[in-house]
Amino acid sequence: MRVPPVPGIWGPGRPRTPTRPLPDSDGSARITGYASTAGRFALPAQYFFAKSAANRLTFRAPSAKLACMQTLGLSGEAKRSDGWLKSIFWPTVENAWDVNYLGQQGFWICLLIAALQALVGMLSGRPILLVVYLAVALVFVLGGMGVREANWPAAAMIFAIFFTDILYPLAVGRFPGFLSILAAGILLSNVRAAFLASEWRPAREGEDRPTRFSETFRDKLVDQWPAKAWPVVQAPFFALAALMLLLSLVAVGGALWHRVGALSGSLRP
Repeated sequence: MRVPPVPGIWGPGRPRTPTRPLPDSDGSARITGYASTAGRFALPAQYFFAKSAANRLTFRAPSAKLACMQTLGLSGEAKRSDGWLKSIFWPTVENAWDVNYLGQQGFWICLLIAALQALVGMLSGRPILLVVYLAVALVFVLGGMGVREANWPAAAMIFAIFFTDILYPLAVGRFPGFLSILAAGILLSNVRAAFLASEWRPAREGEDRPTRFSETFRDKLVDQWPAKAWPVVQAPFFALAALMLLLSLVAVGGALWHRVGALSGSLRP
């Protein structure tokens, strides 16, 4: 591979010319050359350069594999099939990027609802309610890890618990709030997303997949910790979630029984 001389950098009377390109650790070619600090440098667009020291430039040419992937559109993060609004209310899965995005989205939704549950418990001012709401928040956090790992029974259990909480106001004669109904719809969509993600299989072996990062706290929270913690907390989650669901159903049944008894008493002559 030879680099043509560029006017103003390498030319007649300039003894320093670029050395023969050497393969780098990532398979790309690296070209090192020297130039004076005066003037602007005009280089081919495919070389990305970084100034390493005064009067020294290091150029990197993309490897053939990366260039081919970029040409075919296989090396970007923007590969999702749906927009963010559709992915919340009616998600679809067509590739690995959809699976990864829906898992992250479901995790954040469960984490947000868990934070709201904990906040309501702390503002209630009653220790028993604080314990109950914190337990529900814990269930949502653990269930969110399952949703991140495309476990649709975990998503279904989370939805069932939240839905029974909506049934309780109806049982006592009140209409649930709009935000509660909206959250229930989103959690039901979460069940669909987790089920589609669990059933998705790549078209061929070795297909390109998104990378799970671990650089920042957010990366560790959403990409690393659920994968490590879910196999450990899966059984305790389903046990605790089943207990919470049973208690919620008992509360709804008791409210209905009390209301029916009150109505029948009022109808007696």
